[in-house]
Amino acid sequence: MPIVLLVRHGETEWNRSGRVMGDQPIPLNQTGEQQARTCAGILSRIPMAAIYTSPVLRAVQTAEILRQPQDIPLRQVPGLREIGVGDWINRYWQEFAEDPAKREWYTHPDRARPSGGETLREVQQRAVAAVEQVLDSAQDTPLVFVSHGDVIRAILAHYLQLDLATLRHARIDHVAVSGLDLTGSAAQLLFLNHRPGLD
Repeated sequence: MPIVLLVRHGETEWNRSGRVMGDQPIPLNQTGEQQARTCAGILSRIPMAAIYTSPVLRAVQTAEILRQPQDIPLRQVPGLREIGVGDWINRYWQEFAEDPAKREWYTHPDRARPSGGETLREVQQRAVAAVEQVLDSAQDTPLVFVSHGDVIRAILAHYLQLDLATLRHARIDHVAVSGLDLTGSAAQLLFLNHRPGLD
């Protein structure tokens, strides 16, 4: 199996203001576009067959910028979409900082569920299934998946055989790249939250 590179989407104005987007079509802001262009310059040195992305707008926009230097195909993968946040959508995180449901979401992400949303375990199941489907037909070139912070944490937790609550503490910044080597019998973490262009 190949090297897998997991990239979080670029920044949006809703990220900056602390507002819950869910899977709404919120576009990248200028900072997010620049973040993606910087990352594209780094990834352009790596031969890739395609880029696989969440179908959510901010991820698609990021992936489109990443693919341009090599002019490679872009494929939307529904299993990589943002976690379902249910009734939290459109609210500001600070509005319900003390909500017991939110606290449990961070401490027990495998079972906590926003009303009308998903648990992180459910996200992990669909995201890993999506990655595995791509891996089944992959060539021996690095694979790039563009998704969202919690989705990337869930994928990392699966392949590294770590508890979801532990990986919930991993920092995944905008357009940061995390790398896994899946060529052996056990996955190896190559790097976590690398931010191209930053010292």
